[in-house]
Amino acid sequence: MKCLVTGATGFLGGNLVHELVLDGWDVRATGMHGSDTKDIQDLPIEIVFADITNADEVDQLVKGCEVVFHAAADNTLGHRAKQGQREVNVDGSLNVARACMKHGVSRMVHTSTTDVLGYDPEGGSVDEENANFNHQNTGFNYAQSKYLAQKALERLSQLGLDVVFIYPGFLIGPFDHTLQLGRTLFALKAGKMRFSPSGGSSFCHVTEVAKAHIQAAKRGFAGEGYVCAGMPATNMTYHDFVTKAAFVIGVKPPKFQLGAKALLLYGYLCEFISMVTGQAPRLDPGRARYMSVKQYSDSSKAVRELGYVVPIAEECIRDAVDWYQEQGYEL
Repeated sequence: MKCLVTGATGFLGGNLVHELVLDGWDVRATGMHGSDTKDIQDLPIEIVFADITNADEVDQLVKGCEVVFHAAADNTLGHRAKQGQREVNVDGSLNVARACMKHGVSRMVHTSTTDVLGYDPEGGSVDEENANFNHQNTGFNYAQSKYLAQKALERLSQLGLDVVFIYPGFLIGPFDHTLQLGRTLFALKAGKMRFSPSGGSSFCHVTEVAKAHIQAAKRGFAGEGYVCAGMPATNMTYHDFVTKAAFVIGVKPPKFQLGAKALLLYGYLCEFISMVTGQAPRLDPGRARYMSVKQYSDSSKAVRELGYVVPIAEECIRDAVDWYQEQGYEL
């Protein structure tokens, strides 16, 4: 079956391409013009560069495909990234969806995020049924843009778009070429990580999330969403997660947690430095607020309906470490 994967040069997209090839799909993979394809270039796939904010380019990408996996997104930090995130995450998603409808694509699998489901202020787990988006007005622009995309696609689903939503949690595993977890591990190894945020997340294995995308294409229900994040055993504070990561790589974890107010001040400082240097900040106020709450999730529906698997955090971390070491990083 012919499929398109957007964001194929990214963390999740790259894993998804590998799993699709293993599953026997005919894959057309796309990333932004100039993207690094080293993780997928040796696979028996078609690679086509395109800008998903360009409707004409998207139209040509989608044409001839039976299933579209839309994993492309912009999660760049900083206030300056707000407009770009809106263009990629909202307008780009609409371009993909409209092209799917035009060309009679049988199913679009849209990679969303657990962020669009909100969090429980009491520290409980959120699922598909008790969602309540509460990241608005926090400056967390990524979550806001993904929420707007979700609502736009839901409206199109009422007009005939066959779409299934996947809500990943905190992804861990191989092909993390942007070092989403790697930077944390390197700081731990070098003894430069002095504190952890006070919030928490729902940790998951990127390979299992990729497999769930494929199952969503095959047996998910149109218009439905599936949390592919953690379960109670893998919902934990950042401090507990960093402690487990430190154990895996054989170093001491940081002793302190930085409270919400202190982390927010650090976020503002990082953004100010970014304005001076012109480089993306290490943290921004919106992400600081986000990392000070417990974004816990319950993936029972995906486990039940898609066969989704939730490994323990230590297994996810070990697989990530193995991949970093294979790439020549010292851990």
